[in-house]
Amino acid sequence: MNDQNPSNEHDPEELDAESLMAERQRLEALFHQKFTKVITVMFTDLKGSTAITESEGNLAARELMKKHNDMLFPILEKHHGVLVKTMGDGTMSYFSKAQDAARAASEFQRTLKEYNATEKPKIPILVTAGIHTGTGIVEKDDIYGDVVNVAARFDAQAEANEICVSEETFNALEDKAEIYCRYFRMAKLKGKKDEFKIFKIIWDPADIEKDKAEIAAGLTTSPTTAPAPAKSGIFVWAAILAAVSIGVLAVFLLIKGNDMFTGFSSGEEKRSTTHTIAK
Repeated sequence: MNDQNPSNEHDPEELDAESLMAERQRLEALFHQKFTKVITVMFTDLKGSTAITESEGNLAARELMKKHNDMLFPILEKHHGVLVKTMGDGTMSYFSKAQDAARAASEFQRTLKEYNATEKPKIPILVTAGIHTGTGIVEKDDIYGDVVNVAARFDAQAEANEICVSEETFNALEDKAEIYCRYFRMAKLKGKKDEFKIFKIIWDPADIEKDKAEIAAGLTTSPTTAPAPAKSGIFVWAAILAAVSIGVLAVFLLIKGNDMFTGFSSGEEKRSTTHTIAK
């Protein structure tokens, strides 16, 4: 038996630095191609779950979450969503298209509203949802990346029955006429340096008509109107200094102009500001 390796190509002891770097680049490119994708992540959260558990007990809270899941899971499947995990009183899922995520979140909220109205449960199911679109690492059983963190932060910005989405998700909607989504407000997200634009999906037809009526009456702006990003401090100070400089120049020209006209006045003594009133 020949124990010698006919090729030292894969022998770690024979690889030099350049070979290792080239191999690393090849593996990184392969990893990026296989696992890195643009996805839309959605978080849902059962509102008031802590208080429900305290007042009604663990079993009641668990039954409530089961009812939540029984309604949500078929909606995720219908709109091509992938459930990643359940997290006590919430869920995390992702979609290849932002439009599908918006459809799923809207249908889920409408389903919950109908359930609460028709079944009149002792504890109504009230849910928040947050959606963000970005690049993430997609593995078989989990997803990773900043897109996940930001989606969770948007969920934390939502109140009961609300769907808060990022500007990236809003821009990624293929049919904005189908999803009534409007700019809501600016907000600081935990762990993030800059402020984010918060958009909100209005999923209830009655609320959509109310919003349209307020726009027509001039009580609010159009759904897509959002403020420009805030300017940095250096631009603000530059604008202030420019305004002050213009003001000083205007005063100077006004004074010089008065002096010139005074000099042409006949029979009047020209006085400077240092002259006394008394002769």
